[in-house]
Amino acid sequence: MKWIILPLAALLLSATPLWAQNYKTGVGLRGGYIYGITVKHFVNSNTAIEGIVSPRWGGILLTGLYEKHATAFQIKQLQYYGGLGAHVGVWNNHRHRHWRNHPWFDDHDEVNHTVLGADLILGLEYSFREIPFSLGVDWKPGLNLIGHQGLWFDDVALSLRFLISNL
Repeated sequence: MKWIILPLAALLLSATPLWAQNYKTGVGLRGGYIYGITVKHFVNSNTAIEGIVSPRWGGILLTGLYEKHATAFQIKQLQYYGGLGAHVGVWNNHRHRHWRNHPWFDDHDEVNHTVLGADLILGLEYSFREIPFSLGVDWKPGLNLIGHQGLWFDDVALSLRFLISNL
């Protein structure tokens, strides 16, 4: 798996921007199977950090991402991006009993679960000119390294952000 992830990450992080993103900070909602709150802040014209807080299985999942952005299809407001990050999550097994037969949860006596892992993100985001909002879609697979090890491929989301500070 490493032989796929490392070259893909290097390719994504080496993207050269044609235009700068047209906002500095955005806060919003992320909708999908794993929904939550998202905050994205640009540290320069093509590099952003993003934080995501999501409820999952009756607990919480915290994700931090480092992203590189570039103009898509020569449309200044449309950006594609890719990046790397990490997540930590905690949840209570007894709150969601229907997961008890899942292969990850073979320790039925354990009440609390914790995972720590790595994430990739690939996305497309459009920033509106007339109103202070952006709309994005992304796919964020995760690999749990500590805790219940395994891959999460189910994180596809649509994000709507209010742009706090425009450039």
